[in-house]
Amino acid sequence: MTHRMLSRREMLRQAGLVTVGLAATAVPGWPKGWFRDTETIVPFTDIPPGFSTLRSEEPERLPGENLVAQDLRDLESWITPSEDFFAVSHYGMPELDGAAYRLDLFGLLDRPLSLSLDDLRSRERVERTTVFECSGNSRVRLHGMVGNATWTGADLNTILDEVGPTSGTDHVHFWAADTGVEEIRGAEVEQNFARSMSLADVRESRPILAYEMNGEPLPVVHGFPVRLIVPGWYGIAQIKWLERIELSDRALMTRFMARDYVTLIEREVDGRREWIETSVTRQRVKSAIARVTREGDRFTIFGAAWTDGTPLDRVDISIDDGEWEPAALDSRGDDYTWTFFTFETTGLSPGEHTIVSRATDARGRTQPDDLSMKRTRWENNELFPRTIEVS
Repeated sequence: MTHRMLSRREMLRQAGLVTVGLAATAVPGWPKGWFRDTETIVPFTDIPPGFSTLRSEEPERLPGENLVAQDLRDLESWITPSEDFFAVSHYGMPELDGAAYRLDLFGLLDRPLSLSLDDLRSRERVERTTVFECSGNSRVRLHGMVGNATWTGADLNTILDEVGPTSGTDHVHFWAADTGVEEIRGAEVEQNFARSMSLADVRESRPILAYEMNGEPLPVVHGFPVRLIVPGWYGIAQIKWLERIELSDRALMTRFMARDYVTLIEREVDGRREWIETSVTRQRVKSAIARVTREGDRFTIFGAAWTDGTPLDRVDISIDDGEWEPAALDSRGDDYTWTFFTFETTGLSPGEHTIVSRATDARGRTQPDDLSMKRTRWENNELFPRTIEVS
């Protein structure tokens, strides 16, 4: 099948971005040197039938609640706009009264504390620009359940120092406002969404209690009034509609810690095979090719890569199962943000071609060729081959 390549002007017009003079200049926030006026889009041929970034075509009750992913082909900016950031909830999306909001800290601590939204805003403002993805992000959504945003809030570790964890405190439980009914051992019980981290992990990851996203108050679908932001961890750790923080001497074992968001994978140890289950926590190193453009005989492959905060060492590209070759990296933030990459090649003949990226971090961890030994849908960081059609 022949695919017509879209010019930059045509693409901008379809996206509603063309204004007087825009097509002749670079678009702010786009990767350096990309696009040039003479470049055209090379179409992907691997888009799933019926592909959509929406979970439902039904009218939205809240702005953005149907957006389950962004289409990386339309990636325009290093900072993901709030309206393009994916939204996931587990027990619905509660609408809380910011004026009446309280965040309670209790449990194994010396000084219990209750904070209003104004209390949090009056504290020293801390910003974290960080990328995180849904731990279920996969090729079904073309790996678009990811975003890189700037969050502003209060430093959690400073607040923990104020309340004084007592001796024996090993875990911090984060309780959200959204609730649902679960069947547990034959009984139906109402539970709040909750997740837990070790106190050591909280100290190391430097989370914030965020009340702003990209310089504006949190949208409801992204956790208003307050959400937890944990740099380097999967989206499941970024608790929205946060109401209570409990310090404890034991790990939390509710559904979303003990039964869900648990990765089941088979491994080989000393010649025998065994199955292990691990909690979804820090992000695995990953990359995804977002777009391919062409100018004459030169082709430019563009994408994004991210890690758990470990420095990104390199991104390599392979075309049609050829040798791995290094891409150019465009890093605009610290190691907790994503990195754009580009790779240029020439001489792709007419027809279909396969391209794939592979990210590797400074510890030598790289994207695996195959995750067939994994039986759960979490932590999908395997290689993501793309196919394109050159006319």
